[in-house]
Amino acid sequence: MKKIVCSVVFLLTFVMSAEGGRSVLTVNYPPDRTVMELDLLSVSLGLPQGSADMIKVRVNDEERISIVPDSGFECFTVRLSPGVNAIDVTAFKKGREIDSVEFSVFRRSDLEAAYQKAPADFQKDYFHSKKRKECAECHVLVPTDADKKPVNPASFKAALQEGDKQAIASSSTCYSCHSKITSYPYVHGPASVWSCLSCHDAETEPMYMVKKPDAEVCFSCHVEQGRDWGAKKFIHGPVNTGKCAICHSPHASDNPFNLLKPTWFLCTSCHQKNASGRHIIAGYVYGDSHPTRGKPDPLRNGKELTCASCHNPHASDYPRLWALSAGSAFELCQMCHQK
Repeated sequence: MKKIVCSVVFLLTFVMSAEGGRSVLTVNYPPDRTVMELDLLSVSLGLPQGSADMIKVRVNDEERISIVPDSGFECFTVRLSPGVNAIDVTAFKKGREIDSVEFSVFRRSDLEAAYQKAPADFQKDYFHSKKRKECAECHVLVPTDADKKPVNPASFKAALQEGDKQAIASSSTCYSCHSKITSYPYVHGPASVWSCLSCHDAETEPMYMVKKPDAEVCFSCHVEQGRDWGAKKFIHGPVNTGKCAICHSPHASDNPFNLLKPTWFLCTSCHQKNASGRHIIAGYVYGDSHPTRGKPDPLRNGKELTCASCHNPHASDYPRLWALSAGSAFELCQMCHQK
C-alpha cells in the first residue's frame, strides 16, 4: 500500500511540475550557439519517459520533424541552412504544449562570404571530444574492427555489389547516429559502404577529425586527379588551396559529383558578377549577353549549358581555366559557333 501511495504522489508531482512550467526537455547536444561545418545536425534530447506523447522540431520557423517519444532519450537529425539556424523543440501531452526549448546553431560555409565567419558569441563544440557518458549507455563511441574497412576506392563499388546495403551500414559503429548522411541520391564512395575511417582519424583529439587541407585526404584515393591537376598551368583556387569541400560534400549530395549546389549556382556563389553572362561577349548572341544556363550545351548532347561547358572547375593548361583546347577567346567561341 505504501508503494502505491508513493507512486501516486510521484505521478502527481510530475504532472504538476510539467503543468507548472518546469522543464521537461533537456538538450544533451548540441550546446546553444554552436558552430557546425556540415549541413546535418545530430540532436540528443533528454525527457522523463511518459512525460510527452509528441515532440515537434522547427528550424527557422519551419516544421522539420515530429517524433513520438518512446524512451528517456530522443535522438534525431535536422538539416541546416548556411548561417544562423534557430531550432525550437516543443513537447506535447494530449495535444497540449507542456515544454519547449530553443537553441541556435551557426552553419559555417567557405562557399559563401556571408557565412564564412561565425558571430562572435558562437563557438565550435566537438561531440567526440568528451566521453559523453549519457550517450555511451546506448551507443558505442569508439571504432570496432568492423569499421576498419579497406581504403582502395575499387573496393567500395565491389562491396555494394556483393553485400546488402543495410547489412553493410548496420555493421558500422557510426551508422546508429549518422544514418542520415547517406540519404541523398549521390553518395561518396567511402560513405556508401560506411568506411568512415578512410577519411576520419580515430587517433586525433578531438576524435575522428579529418586532416587539413582536404586534398591531403582526397588525393590519397583520387591519386590520378591530384597528379594531373597539379601539372596544369592554371589551377582553380579551391584546388590550389586543397579545399575540396568548398564545392563537394564529403558524404552525399542532391547533385552529381557530390556538388553542394547545381553547377551554375555553385559557381556563381563566388563568381557573382559573371552570373549574367556579360563577361563573355556582350551583344554576340541572345541580346546583350551570352547565356550561362538554361540552354542546351552544343558540345554535350543532353546536357544543359553551365559554367563548366567552357571552364574546367579544377585545372587547365589554358587561360581562365578553359575546358576546351583553344589558344584564344575567339577560338573558344568557334568550338560552338561554327560557320
